[in-house]
Amino acid sequence: MLSRARFLFGTGLASTQFYTLGRLNFTKTGYIKHTQKYESPVQSRADVAMDDESSDGVNLEGKIIVVTGANQGIGKELATYCAAKQAKIYMVCRTRERAEKARDEIIKATSNTNVHVLLADVGELSQVKAIVDDLQSKESSIDCLVCNAGALLSDKRLTKDGGREVTFASHLLGSYYLTKLLTPQLKAAVDGGKEPKVIFVTSAGMYTTKFPDWKDATNTAEGQKYDGVMAYAYAKRAQVILAEEWEKNNDGITYLTAHPGWSGTQALEDWLADDQKYLQPLRTAWEGAEGISWMIGAPKNQLQNGALYLDRKVQPKHIAGLFMTEGTITKNSRDEINELLANLKKECGI
Repeated sequence: MLSRARFLFGTGLASTQFYTLGRLNFTKTGYIKHTQKYESPVQSRADVAMDDESSDGVNLEGKIIVVTGANQGIGKELATYCAAKQAKIYMVCRTRERAEKARDEIIKATSNTNVHVLLADVGELSQVKAIVDDLQSKESSIDCLVCNAGALLSDKRLTKDGGREVTFASHLLGSYYLTKLLTPQLKAAVDGGKEPKVIFVTSAGMYTTKFPDWKDATNTAEGQKYDGVMAYAYAKRAQVILAEEWEKNNDGITYLTAHPGWSGTQALEDWLADDQKYLQPLRTAWEGAEGISWMIGAPKNQLQNGALYLDRKVQPKHIAGLFMTEGTITKNSRDEINELLANLKKECGI
């Protein structure tokens, strides 16, 4: 059984401080506290129309937005929000039945019929390539890519094309590959005078670790015992690193990471079950998604390229030192980061 206790309480200073920080900021109480400091309007649900008096005032009409893992939880809230603001949405989902059900619900809730499904398991690189080919045949540019899909497993499972560990493949490798393949469309948006973004939906669980040796991260080390919590944390730490590194490209694209706090999604319920009580009061899925929704619509000059966000605010990326200072144990060296980037490129064959 995956060690849920380690996630909840930790075994070292970084893990303990992660849980302490979470009790203060990641719960519903933290969300309410943060929204009271917002300088612009906040809405109470995802499907508020632009002309509704309770809207946050964002207009996404004419924008093309791609959201992975969009049939439930945070991803569905993000897709619903964008549809309500009249964007054109591409929902990347793994299962046809669930995807079409979610799409129909979003259309009904927002009266926006410009919502489309792209079927792919983002951990399967051949499927990622297939949907990108499809999307590129339809759209010359895109305004925002939100990499939200992923998995948190209690046992080691492998992808069908390549035999890669699923958590690593779905959270990290698929996000990397999808972003790389869609870079021409993102750059086309830049050339068209727009402000495209890539947003990785990470997890505060990344606070507990740095990115490890490649074999440990990919669960290919000889004799390695599978630890789903750490596989997840490694992938989420790497997403933060990717945004940091790609920001340096100075290519006009804004690269961001954000985490949704502790939100009451089906995925969390399936994993933690009764242990969810230690994270109470949980945010709703919308409360977890709201700050990310704001990032989708925010002008470039209101965002810090390469930064990590929670609830519209830039967050520290390391809290492993004494009294939640940065410390060093969760930081990767330049050589380690270069190795990560080289291995991702090699793994994807690009």
